[in-house]
Amino acid sequence: MRFLAILFAVTLVLLFGCAQPKENYQQAYEQYLADGSVTLTTLHTLGDPHKTQQVVVGSLHMTLDALAYLDQRAHPTPEQKLEEIKLAREVLDYMLAHRDDFDPRLPSVQAGVRGLQKILTEPDDIRRLTELSDYMETQKP
Repeated sequence: MRFLAILFAVTLVLLFGCAQPKENYQQAYEQYLADGSVTLTTLHTLGDPHKTQQVVVGSLHMTLDALAYLDQRAHPTPEQKLEEIKLAREVLDYMLAHRDDFDPRLPSVQAGVRGLQKILTEPDDIRRLTELSDYMETQKP
């Protein structure tokens, strides 16, 4: 728990202490991108206790959806776009590895998949995302 508090404090300092005034969409985009990276790192560091996983992954799914929305409005740099794609691919890897842990009826899971669909456009990414979507579709009651 102490690790999370330190990680959160460092993130706040980096996001708000060093930021220069920017257009609101760009600032929000950068915040979500940093949050997604920190959240994924936290998830890998903590392992997979079920409750922690639900909270962290739910936040990560909402981050992806927000990034996809802000992408058109924030005008991210090419480096930021590459970081966004890297984050989305890592989340997709995680979701494929833990596919049985996700309830496709949850709004956060739906938002995460929607975000992945908007961010990932390479043929291999689309194939893997389709594999996940097809699996999740068979899991709905």
